[in-house]
Amino acid sequence: MAYKKFGYIEIDDARIDATCDAYFKWKDLNSYIKNTSSRGMNMPDAISEPMGCYCLGYLWNRGSEVGDATDPITNKKIEFKATSKFEGDLSSFGPKTVFDNLVFLRFYLDENKLYIYDLNINSEEFEKYPANKTQTIQEQKAVGRRPHVSLQSLFVDAKNLQPDIIFDIRRCRIIEDNRH
Repeated sequence: MAYKKFGYIEIDDARIDATCDAYFKWKDLNSYIKNTSSRGMNMPDAISEPMGCYCLGYLWNRGSEVGDATDPITNKKIEFKATSKFEGDLSSFGPKTVFDNLVFLRFYLDENKLYIYDLNINSEEFEKYPANKTQTIQEQKAVGRRPHVSLQSLFVDAKNLQPDIIFDIRRCRIIEDNRH
């Protein structure tokens, strides 16, 4: 399926089924690469973003829109950051990245599950967090750098967050929804 020509994409049942199939193909290729190389492949946004959109009811931005997704109710621009390393992540943010809400997608490959954390933070609030021991994210962005931070450390661990949603990729459905 080619989505490039579209603006907003609704992730319906057929698209989430295709995305879950793609996940298992990626996982097989990633396993092969990890066995023959020193590290695996990043989780493709063509897999992580549709899963996040499906679970949260967002529209996937595939055109010239800012952000990875749009909340169709509030029109907020959503930034997804995904990791396939369940215990420890590193996400980078471009110097001009702007968003209304940040969502952390944490894949647990051993169980084929996706843990979704809606961090409820916009780019201005996020930039106040440390990028390292001496600089904030905003200070690094101001000099044109791409700050690399662990969303798991900054938010999940520091605030003892529980996932908002757990998505079972094998069964292709939400198995736990903790949103209020």
